[in-house]
Amino acid sequence: MKNAKEYRSKTLKGRNLAWLVATLVLDALVLLVIAFHTAIDDLTPTRIAAIRLSLTALLPIPVLILSSLISSDHKAILVFWRLKHPLPGARAFSVHAPADHRIDLAKLKKNVGEFPVAERDQNSKWYALYKQVDSDPSVVDSHKNYLLFRDIAAMSLLLVPTLPAVLYFSGIDSTRMLVSAAWFLGQYLVVAFAARTTGIGFVQNVLAIHASRKVSGSKQAAPKAAAAAKEGPSD
Repeated sequence: MKNAKEYRSKTLKGRNLAWLVATLVLDALVLLVIAFHTAIDDLTPTRIAAIRLSLTALLPIPVLILSSLISSDHKAILVFWRLKHPLPGARAFSVHAPADHRIDLAKLKKNVGEFPVAERDQNSKWYALYKQVDSDPSVVDSHKNYLLFRDIAAMSLLLVPTLPAVLYFSGIDSTRMLVSAAWFLGQYLVVAFAARTTGIGFVQNVLAIHASRKVSGSKQAAPKAAAAAKEGPSD
């Protein structure tokens, strides 16, 4: 069972890394057009394939570095725009459960016990419940999507000030620098909204499972899961 969970975790990270690299490849192609005035007609399928192949080989390490520059809590702040208790599990029982019509609150309370009120306690209890159903397909899928969009949002925002500085020292004019910065800012806003939506859906999927059936041990908070809840499900 432990090996199966480790395999799922590695598979999830591998899939997200591939999408993160693909996103930066697309951004690189956009920058060729915006910042370096590469004619779209020059981007033939053969040339695009060559650029994609070379960037796919070179980008994984920079992507991992960019992704690790910001902590999980700070990434959540960038997505949910909340300084205190930004993780979506912090409002699992007070906001997200009542908003989901799939969740029968009476059945959920019967299966998992009383709902905590404090945001930190809500996140701890939700995380313990998540660990009991973390292999459910709906939970795995929504978890993967949340982490993917969250990481793309964080990397996009990092590039908003970084890219203009690089372009400046490359001799690019201010107009193209501003347009490039605007591209990444717009990308951040769109992807942050997607991360917020999938993050809330992730929380609700966990609670929907516990509302539909009694999961063994769901009324007992697992000590290890509660202790780890400070970081949230950010593997």
